[in-house]
Amino acid sequence: MTRPAGVKAAALGLAACYLLNDGEELFTYRASSAWLLRRAPEWMPLPEGARREGWSQAHVRLAIALIGIHWVGASVAGFRSGGRSAWFQNAAAAWGLHGFAHLAACAARGGYVSGALTAPLVIGYGAWTHGALRAQGVPSRVSPAGLAASLPVLVAAHAGAELLLAAAGHDRS
Repeated sequence: MTRPAGVKAAALGLAACYLLNDGEELFTYRASSAWLLRRAPEWMPLPEGARREGWSQAHVRLAIALIGIHWVGASVAGFRSGGRSAWFQNAAAAWGLHGFAHLAACAARGGYVSGALTAPLVIGYGAWTHGALRAQGVPSRVSPAGLAASLPVLVAAHAGAELLLAAAGHDRS
């Protein structure tokens, strides 16, 4: 199957954009997580100390790797399907939209929050991908449920990181 260049770039762009945005987060998320988790609702179950200190750097590294399975997997699915994969299309749309969450967090904090430097790239990627797929006649498979599917994956990445660290005997301190 021949894939038009725009579709190839859109599919592979998700993986590249993930690497850039989460590369920024690799170095900055720990500090931002302390600010964010202190504001988490009390009903939200968090590991001991996370609400007070944020995620450990070991947690950040592992959670970024785990969520990468989703983003890079969706990128591969998009490439293999010529952009027609519902997983890819919904992940690309959710990815683009999540850039606005970085900017909203900056506004709420009144300063830098992890991921903000690359948020314009994230938002631009999402908009560009939508247009690139439509220009190639790829039918849209984006749905509200498909968009929302990335949120439990994010939660699973953080929960998985905590479980794997606990199994390895990682000390939060």
